[in-house]
Amino acid sequence: MGSRTFLTGGGGLLGTELQKYLACYAPTSKEFDILFPGAIDREYDVVIHAAAYTDVTKAETDRKACFNLNVEGTANMLKLFPDAYFVYISTEYANNPVNFYSYTKLWGEDLVKKHPNHLIIRTLFKANPFPYEYAFIDQYTQGDYVDVIAPMIAKEIRRESTGTITLGTGRKNMFQLARRTRPDIKGIMVDDIKDVKLPKDY
Repeated sequence: MGSRTFLTGGGGLLGTELQKYLACYAPTSKEFDILFPGAIDREYDVVIHAAAYTDVTKAETDRKACFNLNVEGTANMLKLFPDAYFVYISTEYANNPVNFYSYTKLWGEDLVKKHPNHLIIRTLFKANPFPYEYAFIDQYTQGDYVDVIAPMIAKEIRRESTGTITLGTGRKNMFQLARRTRPDIKGIMVDDIKDVKLPKDY
């Protein structure tokens, strides 16, 4: 693998953690706008595209912004780096898209699949400790905390894996995952959420 790596979303939860495992140029969204990338050094061997619109609930009413970041932004990165090893950080939700956010990530995957040297990683990661007061008892995941998932992603990139893979640590519900870092977590059901449709399984 070449030594020059470009990481979008360097200021995000995953981007920040990935920098502990991979030497890379990782600008924040303020330093590099994937919608208006402008002039940039294109001599990178590896591009990890982690920048994304990730507010699943807000995406239902802010569809233009979500589409622009997750689809148009991805298209821009693919145009900028047609010869790099292109790694796209997708979502477990793309396995079973039921809301607008998950569809935009799936559309992003469709664009990336046209790139001759790509890796699509479907995963889910949470801040450690679990950042919410409630967790779903009936929503299942392969995901884990970001400090667990990030080194797994870095390992696949170093191996130069290709195609579409799912990364995780085994089947569990979100309540079980949350309870590992928040013993006082309270349970909630997926159907209790009314402003966005959420998948119950990956």
